[in-house]
Amino acid sequence: MFKYISACRKETLILIRDMAGLILLFLMPMIMVVILALVQEKGWSSITKDPSIPVLLVDEDQDTLGAKIMQGLKNSNIFKIYTSVDGQKLTPELAREKIAKGSYNVAVIIPKGSTKIIRQKVEVMVTQIVSGIMMPVDNPFLDIQHNDSINISIFFDAGIKGTFKYAFMATMKEYSMFIESSMIFSSFNTELKKMFPQYRPPKTDYKETVYFSEIYPSGKDEKAIPSTTQHNIPAWALFAMFFIVIPMSGSMIKEREEGSMIRMYTMPVPYITIFMGKVSVYAVVCIIQFILMMLAGRYILPLAGIAPLTFGSNYMGILLMMIASSLAALGFAVAVGTIARTHQQAASFGVVSVVVFTALGGLWVPVYFMPEAMRTIATWSPLNWGHVGFIDLFLRQASIMDVLPQIMKLLAFFALTISIALFYRKVHSPLNS
Repeated sequence: MFKYISACRKETLILIRDMAGLILLFLMPMIMVVILALVQEKGWSSITKDPSIPVLLVDEDQDTLGAKIMQGLKNSNIFKIYTSVDGQKLTPELAREKIAKGSYNVAVIIPKGSTKIIRQKVEVMVTQIVSGIMMPVDNPFLDIQHNDSINISIFFDAGIKGTFKYAFMATMKEYSMFIESSMIFSSFNTELKKMFPQYRPPKTDYKETVYFSEIYPSGKDEKAIPSTTQHNIPAWALFAMFFIVIPMSGSMIKEREEGSMIRMYTMPVPYITIFMGKVSVYAVVCIIQFILMMLAGRYILPLAGIAPLTFGSNYMGILLMMIASSLAALGFAVAVGTIARTHQQAASFGVVSVVVFTALGGLWVPVYFMPEAMRTIATWSPLNWGHVGFIDLFLRQASIMDVLPQIMKLLAFFALTISIALFYRKVHSPLNS
């Protein structure tokens, strides 16, 4: 135990020797997460809660159809309707110009007389049905045709995503079908009133019968979409943990270059003791980094008007995820520091690989925004395992058993990278260099 404590003391002295670098190691990730959370807050809010997707609406109909479509888009809490731009009332030509230039993403043009065409078509249909009831054998109205149709033009920006386009088209079709069905019931009431003077139509309009309930099996009533804070804090805490590869691998390479590694081999201390001392000290650094990031999310981000980080109630699960993530980061750093021959190799490979792990793991762009192939690849990133585990704990109130698969994956990654480092050290011993 004394030898292990001495090894930890040696690594601690090496770290605190460069106090400025140690402070930056803790301070820079906190500054980074605050800045990134502020930058992403507006875009994140537009996806999750703010009705800020602009839609240009040219209502030449000025009747029921145009009014209902405008009201439906407003009530969706997703779209912000513009009927004029820069003080100019929108026309089809101006809307087309704005979309073509990329100033806006979508525009809806409702032609003149649209509601009138719907009414005429509905009246013909209702007349045919009612007359069919009254004159089932010889109905003179069956041959009446009404083939007029309405062409609502929707302009899309060329760079818009296909998923948004299809969703918007489905929304517009839903509004038009609801308006037509309402008009059908209204016309039926009118015709029945003509046929039966004593008939009294319902005082209320026809309302939907089929509704959809949003149910969250996790037991929470709100949508399980992480906020800016819930996504960014664990994401960049993991990013900072894995960036320990630079100082740790640099320390290992420096030991080889200065010859201190050879002197350690001559000491009556097993190398595993020295190795565990190094891992323990840097594990404490990773844990302190993580705790500082959590505190920044809880107390600093709210000062900028961003929702504070909520930890959930499973503190033991958070602790286990934090330890497993730290070990995974340290195992990777040990492997890089063992295999790299120079500081340049370790820094270049370490930085690029961590950035790749971060991008593939969904820490920059959430996994559910990625194409299907990329979502599959993301499941192989150790940073994704850690991020998924923390999101489950913070957002879904997961138990330890729920995040156990992520913890085991991180520990397996630690075991794999350490095994690679030990095998490489055995084959390429520093004593032979």
